[in-house]
Amino acid sequence: MAIKKTNKKRFIGNRVIKTGIAVFLTSAICIYFDLPVIFAVITAIVSIEPTTSDSIRKGIIRFPASAIGAGLATTSYYFLGETALTYTIAAFLTIILCQKFKLQEGTLVAALTAVAMIPELHDHVFISFLLRLGTTTIGLTVSSLVNAFILPVNYLSEIRSRNNQHVLELKKAVQAEIRNLLFAKKERKSINETSSYDVLRNKVSRTEYLIRSQRREMRFHRFKMGNYRRFHLYKQTTNFIQRAVLHLGNLHYLSSTLPLTNYEKELLVRADRIVGTTLKDTEAPLNDEYFKFIDELDNHLRSNFTRAHPVNVYSHDHHHLTEKSSLFYELVAFFDLVEDLHYHLNKRVTKRYWGNEQSRST
Repeated sequence: MAIKKTNKKRFIGNRVIKTGIAVFLTSAICIYFDLPVIFAVITAIVSIEPTTSDSIRKGIIRFPASAIGAGLATTSYYFLGETALTYTIAAFLTIILCQKFKLQEGTLVAALTAVAMIPELHDHVFISFLLRLGTTTIGLTVSSLVNAFILPVNYLSEIRSRNNQHVLELKKAVQAEIRNLLFAKKERKSINETSSYDVLRNKVSRTEYLIRSQRREMRFHRFKMGNYRRFHLYKQTTNFIQRAVLHLGNLHYLSSTLPLTNYEKELLVRADRIVGTTLKDTEAPLNDEYFKFIDELDNHLRSNFTRAHPVNVYSHDHHHLTEKSSLFYELVAFFDLVEDLHYHLNKRVTKRYWGNEQSRST
């Protein structure tokens, strides 16, 4: 799998551009109909989300939240006028009610609406309340439409690039864990330092978030079948990587002082080398050396399982699976996923090959 360098982020991203367009359209509509601009613009700015589904979902939450904020602002102003207590009550009760009715994602818009509209209130309080709801609706609607039809998000290239990087990071992390076991030492890290396993796990979680966002976004747009296939290919690749990271975590928490025999140390040395070769290029076919090694590793794992040893099931030190058995089990399970990843990334080539063979035979 050829690793491509990640493109540098642009200074002005798509979300910034969409925010500017939403502000322009919202303010233009409000000025044309002689409506207050400020509340609509505030709503449009905070309502631009990474995906269309997020914008619509949060817009449904922000509208009733804004209604609560506007209602509390007009009510407190009606009884108290413009005082410090008016601002306090409007903001405080808005936050409390938004939390109470589970409108947390609309709390910011609602609180801003509540405190910003108090200086604008005069005699016609109810009309001001309706105007605020109307301009909020304009801001929400415009931002949702802009999110849906202007520069829609496409994370496919980023997901592919991240998967490529995850494979390299997974290779380095597994090799580091094997070498720690070979040399009977663990890296000593400060309390604020994060292990490579934790860093990789967080990065893969971010990739999974991008996959979920891409899947939601595809519901709102027409897409080419090629992009749909690419999405499923990348999604399955991420699933294999995530499962491999789980086995890496099990290796990470094994004791580094296992009593290994010379043969077991030789197996770990070979595992270190084969991890490097198989994950360096996941599109290359697996060779005979790999399968011979896996066969030896599997036989050694089975011998650890069947080896007789006294068991005291009532002892708190008893474990049904020893740490040494766990080590070789995790290695076998990890290489199982490496094989799955190889076959997964090469299945399109395999299908094309067999399709050509069948056409030649007929």
